[in-house]
Amino acid sequence: MRKSAIILMLLCLVPLYAAAQSFEELIDRYGPNKEVVTVTMSESVLQRMARRDDNDLLRKLTELKIISVSAEDGDSLRTDFLEDARMYSDGLERLYSVSIGSDGSVMSVYVDADRRKALMLAVDAESALLMEMVGDIDGQMQDALLNNEIKIK
Repeated sequence: MRKSAIILMLLCLVPLYAAAQSFEELIDRYGPNKEVVTVTMSESVLQRMARRDDNDLLRKLTELKIISVSAEDGDSLRTDFLEDARMYSDGLERLYSVSIGSDGSVMSVYVDADRRKALMLAVDAESALLMEMVGDIDGQMQDALLNNEIKIK
């Protein structure tokens, strides 16, 4: 009985360890697929872009990472990616979630308790995108996220 209980507990913990613990792990897991585009911008690139565009919001970021998956509903790559993205956002506060149109498009934005990281998950019928922003996610940045004002040219 005791042995069965220990095995059952270990089996319950395996999915937790299989989940991505960092955005880099998600990039490593999904980046090699031809349907996936990943982008990573360092603080120096973001600061250069902020100066060029006179963008105070970009000045607040120290890192920006994006994973974009081009796959339709039912595709296993998309299903796995969305499951991992949802598990990655667990424990974060959802600022908002918006459903757009009848095609199932949804955009959700999450922030961590320290207001140092924000995630945006956007899903439509043909693609899914996860963006992580690290930096000062203060009230002004949260307002910009709520108003969809984060623009990168």
